[in-house]
Amino acid sequence: MVRMNAEIIAGIAILMMGIIFILAGTINSTWGEIMLPSFVIAALGAATLGLGIWTANYEAKHSVHTHHH
Repeated sequence: MVRMNAEIIAGIAILMMGIIFILAGTINSTWGEIMLPSFVIAALGAATLGLGIWTANYEAKHSVHTHHH
């Protein structure tokens, strides 16, 4: 199971913001003019979410704590 980290939370938030902007662009013509940046925001959110999942999996497999005796 993947642990939650800050990158996953930020990725979800940015992705949701991009999706909301895209939906607003389909309803309002003013928001429709900035549709391309909305897709860029959604893509950045998806990339951040992917980075967070990769980081969580990497940290689960490679423990940063070592035991010295």
